[in-house]
Amino acid sequence: MRRRGYAGSARARFARWIEEYCHPDMIQRAVELPLRRDMVTLLQYVRENKIVGTQSTGNLPLKAVRAVTQQFVNPPELDQWIGDRVYRLRSEADVWSLYFLHILAEVAGLVATAPGRRWRVTAYGESFLSMDPLLQVSFLLTVWWYRVNWLVAYPFEGMGESLPRGFQQAVLARLRGLPVGERIEFEEFANGLIRETGLTWRAQTDSVQMLLHGSIQQMVIHILANFGVLEREYQEVPLGRGTISRLVAFAVTPFGEALLEAVGVVAG
Repeated sequence: MRRRGYAGSARARFARWIEEYCHPDMIQRAVELPLRRDMVTLLQYVRENKIVGTQSTGNLPLKAVRAVTQQFVNPPELDQWIGDRVYRLRSEADVWSLYFLHILAEVAGLVATAPGRRWRVTAYGESFLSMDPLLQVSFLLTVWWYRVNWLVAYPFEGMGESLPRGFQQAVLARLRGLPVGERIEFEEFANGLIRETGLTWRAQTDSVQMLLHGSIQQMVIHILANFGVLEREYQEVPLGRGTISRLVAFAVTPFGEALLEAVGVVAG
């Protein structure tokens, strides 16, 4: 599909985006998206239950973590067995699928939280719950793109406290310039993004390229795959006596094209 520009005011640009992309196939894709459904689950749970944030961080207490994630589309494994020993869940921050939703909801103003205080769904959160599903997804992606520090997805000291200026805009431009559905080699994409943005690893190490590729996987590819923007391709490679899955390529989906256009509309 040809990329379209949207002239005029932000309201007019968004109206044209709705006219172009709000059709049954896109809406159904949004309805089914696990990330959106899990956010609705989280907000509804907060609305229906008295939840007091932990004293230290204001995060969900463990009882609530277990209750909420049991209702997710793909419930995460909270306790891990290693040999004959079980390592039990210690905090909400250990459950990325939930912690990510918490970050989005709080930054977007959908929930109000504080250490030792009751969580509540805000008026804006109630409005979100009544939105069309496609608008819900595009809103959440826009919040991630422009209001969240992407380093929460790769919180290693070597990355510093902030990404290079214009990093998110460079990612958006590169992805919007890709043909929809075409296989894109991950390493080529990552290397180009590193060169263009000046992304660097600030600590001394012999594995800079591997670590920077890891950051792009976590902050860009994996996040956008969860939004349905990208489809990933993996390859099994030997490691010791077994194998591991290595990301080798990705493609922008038709649904992803719509969402990236929405993010671009907000950018003007």
